[in-house]
Amino acid sequence: MLQASPVGEAIEQISVIDTHEHIRPLEEVRQGPWDFIELCKASYVAADFAAAGMTEADWPGPELEAKERWATFEPWMLRVENTAYYRSLLLGCRKLYGLPEEDEINADNFIPLAEKMQQARARDDLFDYALGQVGKIRCALQDPHWAPFDTETGSEVLTSVLRINSFVMAPFEGQVDHNDASPCDCARKLNFEISGFDSYLELIGTAIEHYKAAGVPAIKSSLAYDRALDFASVGEDDARRLYERGAEGLSDTEIKALQDYLMHTIVDMAAAHDLPIQIHTGIRAGSGDIRGTNPTLLTDLILAHPKARFDLFHGGYPYCSELTVMAKALPNVWLDMCWLPIISPSVVRRMLQEWIEAVPMSKLLWGGDCSRVEAALGALEMAKDIVARVLMAKVKEAAYFTEEIAVRAAKCIMHDNAAELFLGEES
Repeated sequence: MLQASPVGEAIEQISVIDTHEHIRPLEEVRQGPWDFIELCKASYVAADFAAAGMTEADWPGPELEAKERWATFEPWMLRVENTAYYRSLLLGCRKLYGLPEEDEINADNFIPLAEKMQQARARDDLFDYALGQVGKIRCALQDPHWAPFDTETGSEVLTSVLRINSFVMAPFEGQVDHNDASPCDCARKLNFEISGFDSYLELIGTAIEHYKAAGVPAIKSSLAYDRALDFASVGEDDARRLYERGAEGLSDTEIKALQDYLMHTIVDMAAAHDLPIQIHTGIRAGSGDIRGTNPTLLTDLILAHPKARFDLFHGGYPYCSELTVMAKALPNVWLDMCWLPIISPSVVRRMLQEWIEAVPMSKLLWGGDCSRVEAALGALEMAKDIVARVLMAKVKEAAYFTEEIAVRAAKCIMHDNAAELFLGEES
């Protein structure tokens, strides 16, 4: 799919750094049947199938023979084969399994493709083979939301970040965040006892220090799935009084105030350990509710911590131009288009033109945000093509800058900026 051009050729040679993935553990990937239908069910396109009217009962079960599975699935596939989620999976299968570029998934190639998929998942080095060797991904930052305090990825390519949602959303025993994670899980892992407000803050600091020493390159917040992104400044004494009253004694407003304080504290601690803060903004997976996700809601938090470095996700979509302004003017904000290319390539083509004109090229990043290697490779192929097309258009059609600058911008987006931000390498 990658457009033949000097920028495209340069991108093909880049050893990519991917800022964000959720690649599920190999033992989970190996459970149950594995074919293109199961890949769709395990990927974002499942939401498109649901939006097209498909229910859980409509997905063909593993008890059906392969031909019958496809015959059951195909009428639903025809409803969503236009979406970028679907097209990106097709790209991933072409990249990993050699599916011809002109081929769609159909009754003729479904079974041979499934055989290749099953062979691939039997590889103990699946992640490094698919992402590293085939995708030329040097490093992918992994957000293991199913096990946020486990840094083991089973891969040389995947490197875990520390997800901090539970520290903000679940400060009291018995509470969990939207992924059922609790700070108590972290405390047990670190042999730490929580005895009150001061010890709770100490746990957070100890955790950040521990995971930094373990090689974690960033902390990650997906708090937009839990609450709105506005974090007011709250004094320590006020936060202490709220904490000491316990969960049952707090109103919704007071709970938010305690959470706000904890988020500011976490950002301070992360900055002290030179860890960037990745933050989900904009669209939520599987939801049409985007209230409380506008990246501008983070302005007070960002301004309060000028030494902290913020990697703001998903281009802020649909608040992309707002994030343009923030990344243009705020030295400690990076603009990350992770996930967005497989939501809508056209949005990224349009916005990347704006970002290239308005934002220093040293502040643009990309990530896949996928749960399976096929999906991650498809996301990468889609992103590379978009970047190449937009940058070459700036050279050929707009005469905006030279080919040399376009190639340098591509390297910034796909490798250099992430290498500097997360790995501490000079670009």
